[in-house]
Amino acid sequence: MGDKNDKEDNLSLPKATVSKLIKEMLPQDVKCSNETRDLILECCVEFIHLISSEANDICGREQKRTIAAEHVIKALTELGFSDYTQKVSDVYDKHKLEVSTKSKSSKKFENLGKPTEQLIREQQLLFAKARSAFQASPEAQQLQQLQQQLQQQQQQQQQGGLQVPSVQQHTDINTTTTSTIQK
Repeated sequence: MGDKNDKEDNLSLPKATVSKLIKEMLPQDVKCSNETRDLILECCVEFIHLISSEANDICGREQKRTIAAEHVIKALTELGFSDYTQKVSDVYDKHKLEVSTKSKSSKKFENLGKPTEQLIREQQLLFAKARSAFQASPEAQQLQQLQQQLQQQQQQQQQGGLQVPSVQQHTDINTTTTSTIQK
């Protein structure tokens, strides 16, 4: 029981975000005290708990395991907040559209202000600089020498290390074996 209460006590919204939302809604000349901000914050958290709990019940009645946006919208209606369902549906549809039209990777490059082709050229230039810096380093030269030595050893093993007996040697071995068996 104590663990559940501890978890509920730790659940909150970022104070800075709530403060920003409050400032956006109030006229310029009106200020909000910290106590009022904290009360609004607690009300927001309670509202989210209420909606998510009801959405969870709806989800359970439909024998689903994941709460979907439709469950949240239905929960709003059942709790008497039907005035908000259209706005929530509109925001949800807008969100789905944004997610479907943009991939995560394209969003990363939007804020750079450079065309993709220019970014690719810059990347290739950076790779070339890094490659030339590595090739000029003593480590790269040692690696190249080791690779050459390894190749030479492999060639020597292929040429001299694995000698296959010639046809004459093979015949001599068979003759010796045959004569030894006959004796």
